[in-house]
Amino acid sequence: MSTNSHPRFVSANTNRYHPFHKAFKHTFFYILLFCFVNNSYSQWADSMVVEASDIRFQKAIGKQTLFTSAPKNEVKDADIYKLPYKQTPGHYLPHQLPSKLVERDCFLEFALKNSADTAISVCFIPGSYCRLITLFKAQIDNIPGTLIRLPDSLINDDRNNGVKRIHLLPHEKAVFFSRFNFVRTNVNSLIPRLIMDDYLKQWTTLQRERDGMLYVFTYTVSGVLLFMIFYSLAVYIQSRNKEFVFYAGYTFLTCSLLFLKSYFDTTANWFNFFYEEYLDFMIMTASVVVYQIFMRKFTNSKEVYPLLDKILRYFNILLICASIVFSVVYFFTDWYIMLNIMENAIKQLFFVTGVVFIAYSIKKKNPLLNYLAAGNFSLIFLSVISYIIILTGWKLVQKDPTSIFNRALFYYEFGLVLELGFFLSGLAFKNRRDIIERVKERERLKLENERKEFDKQMAVMAAKQEERNRISADMHDELGSGVTAIRLMSEIMKSRLKGDVVPELEKISNSANELLGKMNTIIWTMKSSNDTLESLIAYIRAHAIEYFDSTPIECRVQLPALIPQAEVSGEKRRNIFLSIKEALNNAMKHSQASQIQIIISTNDKLLMIKICDNGVGIDADKLRRFGNGLSNMRRRMESIDGSFKIESKIEAEKNCVLTFEAPI
Repeated sequence: MSTNSHPRFVSANTNRYHPFHKAFKHTFFYILLFCFVNNSYSQWADSMVVEASDIRFQKAIGKQTLFTSAPKNEVKDADIYKLPYKQTPGHYLPHQLPSKLVERDCFLEFALKNSADTAISVCFIPGSYCRLITLFKAQIDNIPGTLIRLPDSLINDDRNNGVKRIHLLPHEKAVFFSRFNFVRTNVNSLIPRLIMDDYLKQWTTLQRERDGMLYVFTYTVSGVLLFMIFYSLAVYIQSRNKEFVFYAGYTFLTCSLLFLKSYFDTTANWFNFFYEEYLDFMIMTASVVVYQIFMRKFTNSKEVYPLLDKILRYFNILLICASIVFSVVYFFTDWYIMLNIMENAIKQLFFVTGVVFIAYSIKKKNPLLNYLAAGNFSLIFLSVISYIIILTGWKLVQKDPTSIFNRALFYYEFGLVLELGFFLSGLAFKNRRDIIERVKERERLKLENERKEFDKQMAVMAAKQEERNRISADMHDELGSGVTAIRLMSEIMKSRLKGDVVPELEKISNSANELLGKMNTIIWTMKSSNDTLESLIAYIRAHAIEYFDSTPIECRVQLPALIPQAEVSGEKRRNIFLSIKEALNNAMKHSQASQIQIIISTNDKLLMIKICDNGVGIDADKLRRFGNGLSNMRRRMESIDGSFKIESKIEAEKNCVLTFEAPI
């Protein structure tokens, strides 16, 4: 670049005048230039020169510094003093630096003097997130002839992004020029500052302590998110629900974003520059993409909310494409304004996605969606507050500018905490709902299995009953007719003998009668149509009256006033009837009674039959005679969960009472 660009130089335009005239004008120009330059640099000594010996700790020199910029790599080191430097407003705070300066080479000019009798070392910092810093030194009264580049004495401090050490001899006065570039981010600042070399470490510590509460809060939130990572992975291992893998990914990305932001804050190394320029935004975008995938899996939107699933899927595709374009611009160009525009556009896309999800959730009125929507609303609302603080520098606590409540990052992190709280509430609701649904499903499967088992048993019972009916029909049709024929023929033979008694023929007739009675009993027990309590009672009554009909014993049967509608299986009817039949047979043979009373009573759960006679009763010696019959009755009743009891008393009309009880 030529000297024409410096405001302290006046150039002569090329013209067509006489060569003598032209030479005169050039001579006059250089005389004026010499006077102007000397007069200009005399101003440094009067008002703009910084007295280094007066600095006790640190001093911001923005108002005593001149600033300019130029396209990158167009200004040679030898021409750095020729640039059009001008007074700056003092400094540019973070988020206030003009975007166009990030794409250009920046230059500072300032003058220092040391009035002390000893040498002084000070550290120069142009601002935050500055890189490729070089320093040039020249004598004030002869800048072009004394301009030199200072050695690269860069101090790689842990918490500063570039510090240059300046050494001043006793009573030395000099002008300094600095060339540097800004990192492509919106958090860089231009705050030229001089710090005494001995106090650099203390100054960086104080800078760090200004945000001490914010760092504590950030690390706390990062710890909570780390816990959620382990929790989500544990839930996935137990339940194999893939949505928790995506939530673990989301929390990991968010935790990394916050932790790296706090840990590397203003650190001077390539990774922090790369993080501020590119990586933090990519992590944020990836976290949003993964979170939207999680929401789709968590709410089962593909099946339950197809419209919401389609919207979130399209937003994800759009975010991925925008991130690819952003990466191409970052890695293959030096543009910052375009990156800043794209970053703001993608963040607005985040906002639109959240608003659409919240509106859809409110419309659906689903509790699970409402929990997630409340979390999204909290994060969006507090992120908007954070963005307003960044743009306007708004301070909620005016009395304490360093308060945590004045920091934009605090509100974003607080929004993440609220979102996490609402997510846990939604997770608890979903788990409770899933547990209820699983219990209902188990009950449904249990009832279904019980129904199938019941149907199976009913089918088996129906098959058995059908077989019983078939056997009873065959017995009635085949055996019954045969036995009846034997009895008839025996009776015919007795009538033909005309009074001659043949014992064998009498036995044949009696055996046929007994066999026919037993077969009728078996047929009665096997027929399913008789499986009722009413049929059992009627059959017992009919058998008792018929049994004592041709005997001197008077038999009376007392029936209940109301017989309940109860089903009694064939096996149970058979055991009850045979027990009653055995009791009546014993009474006929051994009781010597003239009266027998059968009392039948029922309720909803029990059938009770009492057989009372006025005979000789039963004593211990007589029990031995028909003990086998009594044991058979007891065994039969116990086989159907019933009971059998004997009472022998000397009363007016009841000397023996047999009690049979059976559940129905």
